[in-house]
Amino acid sequence: MSATYAAPFVRDRFLNSLESSDRLLSVQLALGLLGCGNPLPGVTCNELGLPVHSTYDCAARRVLALYSTDSTAKGG
Repeated sequence: MSATYAAPFVRDRFLNSLESSDRLLSVQLALGLLGCGNPLPGVTCNELGLPVHSTYDCAARRVLALYSTDSTAKGG
């Protein structure tokens, strides 16, 4: 499988959604970042409990695992 690379504004919007704890938006954006090979910032790796040098794909999968079944994802 070949990695895709998301536009900077999409990646920034995802990071901002995580920072603001907007779980609904984080889940929505994560769906569009599956397969993204861009490297994730180290701070975000730490916050999500991912190894340093993880990709946005890894973060998207983590967010989906954490938030998609979370009842608070409905309201943020």
